[in-house]
Amino acid sequence: MATKQMKIDDTNYMEGNKAVASGLLLFYHLATEGCFCGDETVYIEPELFEGFRYLDVVVEEAHNPEINENFLRIAAVIYVLCDLNDMITEHDDSFHSAEITKKTIEAFKDGRLTAIPETAEIFKLLESNETNFNFSTYSNILKVIYDKYVLGTFNQLANSKLP
Repeated sequence: MATKQMKIDDTNYMEGNKAVASGLLLFYHLATEGCFCGDETVYIEPELFEGFRYLDVVVEEAHNPEINENFLRIAAVIYVLCDLNDMITEHDDSFHSAEITKKTIEAFKDGRLTAIPETAEIFKLLESNETNFNFSTYSNILKVIYDKYVLGTFNQLANSKLP
């Protein structure tokens, strides 16, 4: 069940702004926790930003970079990883059968999580069953993604405009 590709243009420019704001709010909550620790997406209104909807968003050139296509795609992957992480950590004995796991694996196989190439390592781990799932390696991969994309985004924003 593929999600329709989102396109930001003149007709939904404000929706794009709200999506950027939601992505930043998600990153804020991740940063205040210091890691992927669970339930970060509860702060995000799904009507404003739902990860699967923005995985392959296209922003019309006239509105990019103020509505940054790359940021939205990265934020969408982070959103999806947050939900997947909730499932993996809360249901460690049955996460493969969960709908969110299946939907995320499908999105990965469809090439929709490429904004964060490191996700390939997570999906390689998901090929094993729950009993053999390497939680330590999984946690290390999430740490790399967190440092590079969440903290890296704040770092980039802080250093992009000098007074």
